[in-house]
Amino acid sequence: MLLHKKFKFVCRFRYLTALLLLCGTSILLIQSNSALGRFQPYRNKTFSSVKNRSLFAWEKWTSSWIESVLSRTDETFHLSAEAGPRRETTAPSVDVLNPRLRTVSSISMSPKGIPDKPRFQKVNDFDAWLFSAFFDNLNNSDLIRVFGIQPLLLNTSVFCHLTEGINTYIVEGKKTDLYDWHKKRRRVFSYECPLNVNSRPHNVSLTFVETDTPTNSLLILYPEPIKRNFTVCYSMLYNYNNPYQLVQNVEFNRVLGAEHFFLYRESVSSAVDTVLKHYQRQGFLTVIDWPIPVGEIHYHGQVLTINDCAYRNRGVSRYVVIQDTDEFIIPHQHDSWTELMEVLNKEFEQSNKSPSENLGAYIVLSSFYQQSPSSSEWKEIQRTFSVSDQDFQRFTNFSLNVFSDLKRLNMYFWGKRQKSLVRPETVLFNDIHSPDKYRPGMAKMKVHVDLAVVHHQRRYSSPQNNILDTTSLRFKDRVLPLINETLSLLSL
Repeated sequence: MLLHKKFKFVCRFRYLTALLLLCGTSILLIQSNSALGRFQPYRNKTFSSVKNRSLFAWEKWTSSWIESVLSRTDETFHLSAEAGPRRETTAPSVDVLNPRLRTVSSISMSPKGIPDKPRFQKVNDFDAWLFSAFFDNLNNSDLIRVFGIQPLLLNTSVFCHLTEGINTYIVEGKKTDLYDWHKKRRRVFSYECPLNVNSRPHNVSLTFVETDTPTNSLLILYPEPIKRNFTVCYSMLYNYNNPYQLVQNVEFNRVLGAEHFFLYRESVSSAVDTVLKHYQRQGFLTVIDWPIPVGEIHYHGQVLTINDCAYRNRGVSRYVVIQDTDEFIIPHQHDSWTELMEVLNKEFEQSNKSPSENLGAYIVLSSFYQQSPSSSEWKEIQRTFSVSDQDFQRFTNFSLNVFSDLKRLNMYFWGKRQKSLVRPETVLFNDIHSPDKYRPGMAKMKVHVDLAVVHHQRRYSSPQNNILDTTSLRFKDRVLPLINETLSLLSL
């Protein structure tokens, strides 16, 4: 009994000593780094001064000493069952870029303590806001690409503060505005930060004056291994209150082959939020909050959401499908996007393309599906597609217009209103309807309307020569049960 008490006292003393020393070291490092950031320019520098080398040595020695204390204590816990119950320990997380740094924050925190949750961050006192940062390679040069919003006429240089482990260096970057024909005062910008050789920073901060202390810090996202074939990128939802439209779009796309969805939420109704939470629990929807801090930019920064989504899925998803919740990219001869893409890729390989070209985007033409068939037409449709009276009633009650508004314009839009499926690693910048700029050696394909069409379920005009198109009803027996199940489960 006495031995057991002595053992507990020794363990507690060792843990307390290690904790106090770790706290003191952290305070010393924070104060020293802060002083260095205020008084010493650190352009393209590492810890080369005597003071920095001593801090590094102190941090290295204390880290190893604490590890030895903890390991000896953990070993003592396992020496004998008589000393008390066996205690399992969990190894502390280690920063893979700097194994010396043991982090006590959760995995959702960046090494600098910035939450791994995208949000707008201001660039000092300038009218500029940053949202996300990605590792990139262009023309065989590594760089960090940051997306943000600023006035078009804000002509300033940009300086990138790149943090790797406990080191930070500054490089001058460049910025490019993404094309916007709406001519608003603010635009989406891409900021490029060239990297030092073999550098892999985990955070980036931008300033427009080299000597400014950054007021922002973005966690840099790196490409991941392929996880899925198709990801749908919806743009931003603003004052959105149509839960039935959202459910029919998600369930239809799941049948076509969508495995995950990204959606940017600015403002939605409570019913829509219920749907979003349901799909998040199911594990195939990522919702990114979008409290855009400025106005005077086209449709709440929609172009930024599209590019952010595409870059988040580089390497993760083979294809990204860019569309709105009232649009359906429906194959007209195949049962899924997978079958459609196999045909399109084979067609491209057999074409007279340049040997150096790769297919990066598939452009699908669009038409407005805006009217319901007449009563006599519906009777024939019900017989052909086995549409019961109950099915027909659900089309009406829940505004399932992908199955009810089957008469489209007698035309397709080319050059506008089309939508695209893209290989995210091949496109430099995406626009709302199709890629705006490709990477070198990449080509695009215009999908023939016999193979696929964007069914845009929207009232556009009321010409008398609308054409009946029942293609969507081919998928009714696979899609409708999923819609019914979701609506019933959510009591909508």
